[in-house]
Amino acid sequence: MAPTRGSFGRGRDRQGRGHRGNGFQPPRRDQIRQRAGNQETQTATERRLLKMVVSTLQPLVITQDANFQSFVKALDPCLQIPTTSVIRSQLLSFYQEKTNRLRLILASADHVVLTCELWASGAEDSCLTVGCHFVNKYGNLESYMLQTTSLFGDDSAANIQNQLSAVMAAWGIEEKVHTVIRAGMPQLKTVKTKWTHMPCFADTLNVLFKDLMSDEELSNVLTKCQRIVRFFTYDAEAEKMLREIQKKLKVTQDELIVYSGDRWLPWLQMLQRLNEQYKAMVMVLDGRGKTDLILNESDKEKIRNIISALKPLKEAASTMEKGFETISAMLPLLKKLMNNLREEEKKKNLVAQTLLSKCEKKFGDVNNHVLAPITFLDPRFKNQLGEQNKKQAMTKIMKDLAAGPASSSAPYLRAVLDRYMDHESTSETSNPLSWWRHTGKQHYSELSQLALKKLGVVSTAVPLERAFSDEGDRFCKLRSSIEPENLNMILFLNSNWSTIS
Repeated sequence: MAPTRGSFGRGRDRQGRGHRGNGFQPPRRDQIRQRAGNQETQTATERRLLKMVVSTLQPLVITQDANFQSFVKALDPCLQIPTTSVIRSQLLSFYQEKTNRLRLILASADHVVLTCELWASGAEDSCLTVGCHFVNKYGNLESYMLQTTSLFGDDSAANIQNQLSAVMAAWGIEEKVHTVIRAGMPQLKTVKTKWTHMPCFADTLNVLFKDLMSDEELSNVLTKCQRIVRFFTYDAEAEKMLREIQKKLKVTQDELIVYSGDRWLPWLQMLQRLNEQYKAMVMVLDGRGKTDLILNESDKEKIRNIISALKPLKEAASTMEKGFETISAMLPLLKKLMNNLREEEKKKNLVAQTLLSKCEKKFGDVNNHVLAPITFLDPRFKNQLGEQNKKQAMTKIMKDLAAGPASSSAPYLRAVLDRYMDHESTSETSNPLSWWRHTGKQHYSELSQLALKKLGVVSTAVPLERAFSDEGDRFCKLRSSIEPENLNMILFLNSNWSTIS
């Protein structure tokens, strides 16, 4: 039967053009642009959602949570929430894009320092997170997360070394790494490697504090302080009474701090806040019959001693900014810390005396220290070294220079070092790496490469904002909830999202 007009005959030629007979209309340009715009909007939404997941260290399944979806729909009913598989596809794509860019960046680095952190990801497993640091051509320190890998229950020195070597090989930096900064991992202390192992400064301070607080009397006082703060935190009526009394006494009404981790700075902040408000707190405790929580005179003296002993640590840490600090700043910081502890010791502060003894044992003699050569190469602190440190620093640096590819005679090298020492010290807020890239290289070219290599060594295995504060505890809890298959990618992007461009 022949097709009737209006069905196939008139509306369609051999190439299928027109389709007028069946009512089909080709999309107009404005419709095409609208569809493209909708697709771009959806892609941008997926990218913003991924960034939220990464920046807050959430598991990908958060996108399918009913409450989360309800919240998003309340903001925009028309918004299409991507599925977990779509978000994971975005995660894989963006991770690959960033890793490729980082490989290009690392190719330009002369010397690389690694940082590694061993942390518990579950009851029976540990993870090793590895970062890298180097000085760029402008004299700025660049820091990136490289990889997080599971140790599958094997925390032995041999396995950690193998994992580190595998990370170096994967990123093509085996011949560039000269130093590894480790948080914990005492099993690596005696292991011989072609790179230098150094402990994380912040982790060492936290270990010293934990050791200090293992004293039974001090531990009991800290536990009692926790109970006092928890009482006011969890009992709304008690807190209301406290604020009313403080108002009458015309004293500050700062929020109380509850802490139970191992970091010394949050402990200090908790004790300081309690000590400031205790006069009003004891009135509430007495009125509520909580006499078991009232501190006796011995308890109060111990708290004051702990605060006075930890204040020098806080003063030392306050000079360190966010991110990573070159290790050359640690020796001046240690000298200041120990001098302040000695002043507290003179006041018969037994806590400060014990802490000073532990610092001396852990860090060694600050007047003849292994960090002296690196501090010598920092134009900010070179003139703060004593004679003993200065002498051994110059000896070590001359030895390193003589062993280099462009070795010179000892008298010539000594003359270069003397000229450098005569150069005016730079401000403590200046950038020593930039100084060596420009001024130092111009006047002391023989020293510049060695200085940039040594000053590129960082002092902590984690960023400073996580090293001392309770932010580090929150970070650790969040990353432990991420799905194992996504952990490496999410931690990589969490650290590198904005720094790799």
